[in-house]
Amino acid sequence: MPQREAKFWVNAPPTELWRFIRNFQSLCTCIPGVEHINVLDDRTAELTVKEKVGVVPLIVKLRAQIDSEDSPRRLHASAKAEHLLMAIDVALEPSGVGTEMRSHFDVKGEGPLKPVVDRLFERRATERTAQFAACLEKRFAGVISPPLTPKREGWWRRLWRQISGGFSRL
Repeated sequence: MPQREAKFWVNAPPTELWRFIRNFQSLCTCIPGVEHINVLDDRTAELTVKEKVGVVPLIVKLRAQIDSEDSPRRLHASAKAEHLLMAIDVALEPSGVGTEMRSHFDVKGEGPLKPVVDRLFERRATERTAQFAACLEKRFAGVISPPLTPKREGWWRRLWRQISGGFSRL
């Protein structure tokens, strides 16, 4: 089952970010591919999502629901479509002046489209996560990405650092 985890630091307090993610209309403005939303109640919505498989558009009609929540800290939701099951966990935690938002997605393709759904999720998950983060950044005037792991310094950079450091001591 394909899975994806992501972590964002959002420039908003947890209560403000919680109101955003608990509102289907506002949240879906940041989810890539959502073309239509029909809110059934405060815990359930029907979504139409469009994704391309090569040049062929794949249109998925999902029914999403919030299964459990602990406001403003945790939320578990699920979404179902004809050939797809998705479990979504979101956790919010105060972090400095903003909020750390962690998400975990489990996607399971079913039936004859299982290989297509699984491959599509694996191929597009990183790109869609980046698009979601960019939307949050625009909405909340800043998403602070997690610190990047420093790359290993090449031998030539170490040598140059040692040589140039020696010149500064002269």
